[in-house]
Amino acid sequence: MGGRLLAHIVRIEVAPIRLEVAYQGEHPVKAELRAGQLAAIRTRPLTEKDHICGNEIIYYPPLVRVSNSMPAVAELDQYRGPGLNVSWTSRGKRSAFVGTFWR
Repeated sequence: MGGRLLAHIVRIEVAPIRLEVAYQGEHPVKAELRAGQLAAIRTRPLTEKDHICGNEIIYYPPLVRVSNSMPAVAELDQYRGPGLNVSWTSRGKRSAFVGTFWR
């Protein structure tokens, strides 16, 4: 599913995973994913205040096949695990998609 992105695995960690998705009809509009204390992503839908120039396009599509995908704001994007020699917390970036993954 991840192609070359998963070609070099540095470390495997085990953690409980929790995923909550809110839908509007059949479309997912926001989600929160937590992998124990290692990683977290929390999204919200785009709103009018997120538009920059009025010509909004999806420049980079999702990295894997999805259905009903919607661009979203990553309110929280966080990694605090061992193995990468770096931890990060990013907030408020227009860098997420919410959708249904499939093969």
